[in-house]
Amino acid sequence: MLLYNRRSFLILATALAGCGFEPVYDSQPIKGLVGQIQYDTPSSRDTFALRDQLERRLGSTQNPKYGLAYSISVGSKRAAVSFNGRAYRQQLTGAGKYSLRDLSNNQVVISGAVDAFVGYAPTSTTSSQAAARDARARLMIQIGDLIVEDIMFKSDSLTQ
Repeated sequence: MLLYNRRSFLILATALAGCGFEPVYDSQPIKGLVGQIQYDTPSSRDTFALRDQLERRLGSTQNPKYGLAYSISVGSKRAAVSFNGRAYRQQLTGAGKYSLRDLSNNQVVISGAVDAFVGYAPTSTTSSQAAARDARARLMIQIGDLIVEDIMFKSDSLTQ
């Protein structure tokens, strides 16, 4: 019985390897944009964290072909509230809008909006402040990843 399972696994693996199997989340469409994007200057801690994540994913350049403008908004609300009104969880929601423009003619070629949320648990004053800063940083990383993903899905027309 074990020998039969091993044979079927090997046959299946060989068939998949020879059929031109490609990964679903291939980053091929975005490779033409890596190192060709100039980012807006950050104006706050949040936009600095967002730009840092975008540069990690898309690279930085000296001779940009495209410019990326972005704006973000962050809101907070209490979650998991007890009967006496104490919040055991806080939820940060963030929305980001972006536009990728061709610097040769300043025309917008891709634009979109993304939103995300993260949560944290406030306990004492000091740890609550640290948890809130960490949650905001995680939110900016998540928004940056979503912007890159959105650009990747929409950038097919740019690289051809």
